[in-house]
Amino acid sequence: MLKNTSLKEFGYNFLGPILSVYTSKLVDKLKPIPGKTKVFHLAREGYALKQAFNIVDENNTSSDYLYVSRTFLFRITLDIESSWSISVKHSFDGLLGEFFKSRYAFTSEQTEAILLGYDKSSKIKLPRDYTKVVEILNEKKSVISDIVSTTRSIYQNYLSSIGFTDIEITPVVTDVGYSGTIQKLLALITKREIYGVYMITTASGEIDIDGYTVSIDHVYKTNVNMGGGYMMLDRSMFLESLLTAPNGQFVDILLDKNSNKYHFCFGKRTYTQENFTDLEMLLSGALECVFDCHVNNIQYSIEEVETIFNAHVTQRNLLPRASWPLFELDDAISGQGNLNPLDFFGL
Repeated sequence: MLKNTSLKEFGYNFLGPILSVYTSKLVDKLKPIPGKTKVFHLAREGYALKQAFNIVDENNTSSDYLYVSRTFLFRITLDIESSWSISVKHSFDGLLGEFFKSRYAFTSEQTEAILLGYDKSSKIKLPRDYTKVVEILNEKKSVISDIVSTTRSIYQNYLSSIGFTDIEITPVVTDVGYSGTIQKLLALITKREIYGVYMITTASGEIDIDGYTVSIDHVYKTNVNMGGGYMMLDRSMFLESLLTAPNGQFVDILLDKNSNKYHFCFGKRTYTQENFTDLEMLLSGALECVFDCHVNNIQYSIEEVETIFNAHVTQRNLLPRASWPLFELDDAISGQGNLNPLDFFGL
């Protein structure tokens, strides 16, 4: 009982104001977007973002949870040359074979096929060895296409089934941040303009992706980079570990041809997913705060939210003991495995 109370109060006081400001600003930012908008809440973070958005949205804006992940999109676009600068350049330090498994979630068998003739145990460091990896991708493009093209087609049909490709609507994606990677890759495979509203961005504005405009907007801060001193980005691991879904990272989609239903496949589960009832209790407090702020017209300033966040992520005594195990997230893209921000930042 005390544990549940502690988690709920922490969710109310820490995560609640962050979600309240973000979703209320999101509703405002939808108004000038041309056409009929539909909001798609991305990846694991979208699980909580969708619930918070539905509380504050009084315009009955159509919205949906979108099964997606960077890893999955990296893989199904790997035979598209214009995706390489997006997926390959993320930092990585390890073995070539492990890079293809962790960055793209290829199986051992698929990795063997792609790297036939190459030394899988050779060391690579990215982005330093970007050119070396691109040479492999160029040579093995047809092999990669054979592996990913069917899955890409199924996923494109899934996007169509939830209205993402509907020409009558303007898709708007939501996420914590930061550079709009998922948004850019979605534009690449759907060949359409997409708007994105994030908590934090490394750069806001319009970007051309193969002739289609990707519009990136922010609520809290833009023009910031990791390690640059902006705490909500530098210690965003605290936020990302709590804004997660009951399942692990989305890694694949299958189509049951008999029922014509999609089946979603997920990667490994962290402690948080294994003990999701604890996180649900924390989220219930956060969503209660969002509701209270909305109905009582309580508006936190961005500066107030930043102060609340900064205090909690620099002082362990402000984080209730019951919440400590929930601060865990996987970082497969960089090949780091699971990370715990309490340990990572020495709290």
